[in-house]
Amino acid sequence: MFDLKRLVHMGKSEHQEAPEHSREPVKLVAITQNPDDSAQLRQIAANYGWTISIAGSSDAAVAALNEQRTPLVICDRDLPGEAWRDVLAKIAAQPQAVCVLLASSVIDDYLWRQVIRHHGYDVVAKPFQPEDLRRAVTFAWSWRGWSYRHHTEAMHKPTA
Repeated sequence: MFDLKRLVHMGKSEHQEAPEHSREPVKLVAITQNPDDSAQLRQIAANYGWTISIAGSSDAAVAALNEQRTPLVICDRDLPGEAWRDVLAKIAAQPQAVCVLLASSVIDDYLWRQVIRHHGYDVVAKPFQPEDLRRAVTFAWSWRGWSYRHHTEAMHKPTA
């Protein structure tokens, strides 16, 4: 059994300096067809200074990811015509590392485990609570910085 608190704080230290790219504004792609969710996400993003693109399908989201490197995706669990597991698989197949937050009005341990198992990063509650969403996005953005450092270090090490 893993410790979620340790997982969240893994790779963080008060004495580490954040890499240069972590100072970029947060960029998100939201996959939803719900106009209320779109409006709420745009408002929250504006309040925190994030850049957000709204996509109505996984294909539109992949196009947005290919157009501009966007390391965070918020995906609605209840997309018409698309299963969230298929959407996560499609995003995980992209060449860039992307954290996917699944947005759901129903959250339980089973769903969270399934999201992790299908290459998602976390589950966020709907309706969106600005502070909870900010926290989830901040953790995902921190992971992005940690994974970038880890990948960069691994690329510069000689192989045996």
